[in-house]
Amino acid sequence: MKNSGNILETGRLLLRHFQRSDAEAMFRNWASDPEVVRFMPYDVCYSLEETENVINNWFNYCEEAAPDSYEIFAIELKLTSEVIGTIDYVEYDRKARSAEVGYQLGKPWWGNGYAPEALQELVKYCFERLKLCRVWADYDSRNTGSGKVLEKAGFLYEKTAPPKQNNSGELISRVQYAVLAEDYIK
Repeated sequence: MKNSGNILETGRLLLRHFQRSDAEAMFRNWASDPEVVRFMPYDVCYSLEETENVINNWFNYCEEAAPDSYEIFAIELKLTSEVIGTIDYVEYDRKARSAEVGYQLGKPWWGNGYAPEALQELVKYCFERLKLCRVWADYDSRNTGSGKVLEKAGFLYEKTAPPKQNNSGELISRVQYAVLAEDYIK
């Protein structure tokens, strides 16, 4: 995982390298909230220790799956220095110069435009600094709020995958959005 020390900045937010020491804020602000983690690849955390395990699993997975091609940023409010979420990218295929992005934000901060603001800054970073060609995201079709975030950040709808069974046995579809460098730069 990259630890470039990059700090990205918007009008209201700092996006800085996520650290294990952010576990307490993650637990308090979103990982313990069933509504926030409903569509995340981890379960509700009932303790700080469980949150620390989730973070360790992220870091370990990314070191194995995408070394030097992954960055996770804490989304921090400038005004209060409170960590309210995370945003990340993973460049699985360096030849394609394409990266998947993901984000999570504590419920008290939903509806304030923070997620699209952070996502726009990450897209800018991916295209201008990393020189990627495509940035994409997918989400559980039941999570319509995520689709709205992507649209507000300038992503365009690409496809909806046929339903597949998830770990809970539910049939779900994944909806994919993307933005291309050529469209971003125009």
